[in-house]
Amino acid sequence: MSQKKLKEIEYNVDYRTEDKTSVQKSKAITTSIPKEDLSKKYFHKDKNVRIPISFDKENKKASELDVGTIKVSRYTSSRINFYKILFASITIILAVLGTIILFSAINRSTSVIIDSSTYAKYNNYIAPVVMHDPHPFNSPQEAGSDMIISSCIWRNIFQNGTDYYKEVDEQGLTLMQISDVKNAAIDLFGTDSVVKTTENIYGSFYSYTQGEDCFHIGPISNLGTFVPHIEEITEKNNDLSLLVSYLSREDKFFSTGEDKSETPEPIKQMLYKLKLNDINNKYYIYAVENP
Repeated sequence: MSQKKLKEIEYNVDYRTEDKTSVQKSKAITTSIPKEDLSKKYFHKDKNVRIPISFDKENKKASELDVGTIKVSRYTSSRINFYKILFASITIILAVLGTIILFSAINRSTSVIIDSSTYAKYNNYIAPVVMHDPHPFNSPQEAGSDMIISSCIWRNIFQNGTDYYKEVDEQGLTLMQISDVKNAAIDLFGTDSVVKTTENIYGSFYSYTQGEDCFHIGPISNLGTFVPHIEEITEKNNDLSLLVSYLSREDKFFSTGEDKSETPEPIKQMLYKLKLNDINNKYYIYAVENP
C-alpha cells in the first residue's frame, strides 16, 4: 500500500555547543498514515485543529484505538420480548392479588357493616326486642314467652303498619293471624317453635284461645320503652355481635330542634348475638348477654 508523507507540525530545537553557542535547527515531524485512512481524523476541542492518528497496520487493529469511547450495546429482539413478557406477567399477578385482597376486605365486618345504613337496618331489626328489655338468655328457647310474643306482634306492626290489621273481634280487639306471629318469630328468633299455641295464652296486651286462628290485641303504646342505638358490630365465624345502647325516647339525640345532642346518653348496654339461619340465610337473635 502506498504511503504519503504529511508534514503537519514544525518546532525549533535549541542545540547548544560546549562554548555555549547555540545553533537553531528546525526539524519536521511527519506521521505516516495509510492512504485510505487519511479521511479518519479526530477533532480537537478546538474545532479548527485536526489531529491525525497513527495507524500501525501490522500491530494494531482499528477497534483497539477506540480508547475512552462509550460503547452502546443494543438488546436483541428476543431479549426485548422476554422483558415485555416478564413485565406483563408481573402486572397480571399484581392485579390478581389486588382483587383477592379487595374481596377479602369486603368479607370482613369492618368493611361490610361500617356504613350508617347497615347500622340503621340492624337498629330497626332489633327494636321490637329491645323495647321489651329482655333478660339475658343463651338461646331463644330460654327467653321469656311473653317477651317473644310481644316482640313478634310489634315486629308485624313495624313491618306492616297498624292500618294493615283492620279486622276486630266482638270486643273491638284487633285480630292478628297466628301465621303472622309465627313468621315474625322465625325472623327474630330463627324458629316458630317459641310460639306455643297448644294452650291458652294471656299477655299484657294480647290473648290467645287454643284452637283459634288469631291473637286478640288490645290498645298498646310504645311510650316509655327503649330505643336501640348500635355502638359496634363485629363478625366472627358468620356470627354477628352487636353492642347495643338502650336510649330513652326522650333523649335529646333524637331531637330535631336546637337542643339536639350530637351524642346519645345510654341508660344501659347489652350485647346481642346474631346467628345465620341455614334455612332462609338470614340472621336471627339467638342470645342476649351483658357486655
